[in-house]
Amino acid sequence: MDQHIREFYSKSSDEFSKGCFHLVIPLHDHNEIPWEVISEQCPELCKGWYELAQLKANDRIEFTRDYWLSILPYHPGLDVFLMKFFGLLDDIGVFIVQKKFDDPFEAHLVYSLRNNSGFYRGRSPLPESKIPQVQKILSEYMLPSDYLAFLRVHNGFSKSSDCTGVTRSDDLEKLYVYFQDLIDQKAGGVTTSSGRPINPFSLIPFYESFGMPYFQCFWGEWYPENEMGNVYYSGMSNTISDIKSTASSDETMAFSTFIDWLMFYLEQVEDPAEDHNHKR
Repeated sequence: MDQHIREFYSKSSDEFSKGCFHLVIPLHDHNEIPWEVISEQCPELCKGWYELAQLKANDRIEFTRDYWLSILPYHPGLDVFLMKFFGLLDDIGVFIVQKKFDDPFEAHLVYSLRNNSGFYRGRSPLPESKIPQVQKILSEYMLPSDYLAFLRVHNGFSKSSDCTGVTRSDDLEKLYVYFQDLIDQKAGGVTTSSGRPINPFSLIPFYESFGMPYFQCFWGEWYPENEMGNVYYSGMSNTISDIKSTASSDETMAFSTFIDWLMFYLEQVEDPAEDHNHKR
């Protein structure tokens, strides 16, 4: 497993003040803990993850890959891409963590890339029964179906130790308000990178770059494939992607679907301490 995972999932103590958590249980290394005990301790842990932790590393990778393929809707090239991505992993771990003594416990599924080249971590999936509630958060816009499907894989997803990433649906409205307040503090209105003014209220951020005013947003004025596409917003320039540019999506950061963006995000295997968007 990537060494950065071991460093990140460490307990703080008098001897080790840099630890990130008050308590850490690598469930894949402690599969003797009964379901009744751990589920009471961490109610958000789903039974599927508990069962996953009982398996060997290679089986955890294979089962998780197949779950992604079964949940995410058809998209050209997605199956080939996921086979490649999961082929880069050396392990998938299930961690139960508590940040501070009085905090609730969280469940994290951690994707370890081979050769200490980084990791991704996701929060517990959103039950399908709660998907309609997510649509009501910003009722003026219908969120893309592939994004809603991904919430059933991970309701919150980030790269390495980033504290942000793909926001949890529970925090979607709060992030939207924060984002709009951020825009209000800027001089002038939001434009595309080519200078065309746009309505900032039609931007719905779902991803926040760690430590920087960069966001990936669904855009309620752009429906390239019958659902909202998503664009990159820079708080440095107060601009979004130019969807009319002839450059590639990887360059403009304008994606027709959430899955297109997700594949881009998963391809950015770089220094685990560095986010692709930090460079922009």
